[in-house]
Amino acid sequence: MDPTEFTDTLIRAKELSRNRSISTENSKLRRDVVHLADAVGIKEAFLDAVESLVAELAHRPPNDPLALPRGPQAGTALQVELLLSDLQIGKLSPGYNTLVARKRLFEFGRAALFQIRQKVEAGYHIESITLAMLGDIIESDKKHKNSARATDTGTSEQIFDAILGIFEFVVEPLARLAIPMKVVCITGNHDWDDHGLNMFQPGRQQLSWPLYKSLELVCNRAGYYNIEWVIPEGSYATSDFYGQHVLYEHGVGVSVTEASMTAHKVKRAEQEKKHLTYFRMGDKHTVTAFNSGQLVVNGAFFGAGAGGTEYSGIAGYSSVPAQWMGFHCERKDNRLSLYDSFVIQLDHIGE
Repeated sequence: MDPTEFTDTLIRAKELSRNRSISTENSKLRRDVVHLADAVGIKEAFLDAVESLVAELAHRPPNDPLALPRGPQAGTALQVELLLSDLQIGKLSPGYNTLVARKRLFEFGRAALFQIRQKVEAGYHIESITLAMLGDIIESDKKHKNSARATDTGTSEQIFDAILGIFEFVVEPLARLAIPMKVVCITGNHDWDDHGLNMFQPGRQQLSWPLYKSLELVCNRAGYYNIEWVIPEGSYATSDFYGQHVLYEHGVGVSVTEASMTAHKVKRAEQEKKHLTYFRMGDKHTVTAFNSGQLVVNGAFFGAGAGGTEYSGIAGYSSVPAQWMGFHCERKDNRLSLYDSFVIQLDHIGE
């Protein structure tokens, strides 16, 4: 080959290489712009959500404590434990969408208040309420490759709907009882736009963090200072009922068997350096309990319909939409503090 031709060929090769590099860099930049736009959109959605809620609260009359009836004795003290998980707001499946989720949130709050009132009317004194939100509050329209086709709203709107519904129908009605209340806020694998859980500070890095923090801010703005908020940076949190400790976690990777749940509880106990009596998790969509309520799997707000038209049905699940609540009392012996439990069924609430 003539040296001149070789030089021209080399120059053209370098130009092609540079063009490929520029094309690759442009592709990266385009992806970064898309991610930035998504992030800005989510941030703006949060700001809009909080602004709208605060504006609505500003026009409401002050909330007086909701009077509970007094039983004939008002004697034995109870602590309420209420689980809320796997709403996956925005999810589309047979008989389930955002409107149904909102109606079921209303029914969930109504049923919880009804159970509390029954205990008071029977003569018990409610000392405190623990509301444990165990994750998968939203569905996320980017969770899987075609998730957007299986949702009726985008992720930002799901977050807004979750904040509004949980505040209006669950947290505020319970807070108005003027009973000391703890809200434990756990993240789930659907609470962000990727698979599984974030492997570094999932509680803080996933979308549930600003969702829960927004709820806390709204409640403070509304004047509900009887609420203690527990929003961990990690994947789990612990609390206690009359000295018997409980583990709260979403439950990804934990099988619904007594052996698997017990083994997981023991691992967390080793990490926390304290004995854990109870373990509560969600994720598996079916209310299940082992060993007198020491191990509880919470249900979901949706069930799996026939025909295999979406993930749960394709995987073969057949669950009843339901959530779990329990009542604890102080013991003078070695018995469990868990005194009674109730399953709040939601399948009858539709469009």
